[in-house]
Amino acid sequence: MTTETDQPPSTPGLTEDERSFVHQVAQHYRNTDNMAWNYGYVFGYLMICDPVEQRVSQIVEALGVTRDDVDHVAKLLVTPGVFEKREEPGSDDYWMWLPEHNWPKAVRYSLVNVPKFHDVLKRGLEVLEGASAERRERLVRLEHLYSHLAVEIPAVFDRFERAAAK
Repeated sequence: MTTETDQPPSTPGLTEDERSFVHQVAQHYRNTDNMAWNYGYVFGYLMICDPVEQRVSQIVEALGVTRDDVDHVAKLLVTPGVFEKREEPGSDDYWMWLPEHNWPKAVRYSLVNVPKFHDVLKRGLEVLEGASAERRERLVRLEHLYSHLAVEIPAVFDRFERAAAK
C-alpha cells in the first residue's frame, strides 16, 4: 500500500541502467497493484542481482531500503514460491532469491483458481435466476469474462510448458 510520503529509494548500489530497470519494475507494480516503491524495488532488484542469492543486508545496502521492506516482500512472495529464502545460521540475516524456474509456477499459483471462481459466478447466476436484468448485469459480465479466462488460462500454461520443453 502506498502513502503520501512513499518515494523511490536511493539505490546507491545500482548502476544507472540497473536503477532504470528496477524503477520500471517498481512502476509497473505501483500502477497495477498500488505497491509501495520500496517493495517494487526489492522485487525488481531480485530479478537482476548478481549473485542471484542475496542476503537481506545486501539488498538493504544496494537499494537503500529498510529491513522491514525486504521482510514484507519475503512474507508476501516466499509462500507462493516467487522467491525462495534460506536462514543464515546464528544470524538474523537470511538469503533470498528468485529461482529462474519459479516464476511460471508462481504465476500459475496466482491464476489456478480462476476456473473455480468461474463456477462460483455461475452459481451466483443460478441464485439470481428470477432477479431483474439490472440486478444480474454485474454478475453476467463477470461470468462472461471468467468463462473465457477459465478456458484460456490453462491453455496458456499448456502452450508455455510445451514450448519450454523444446
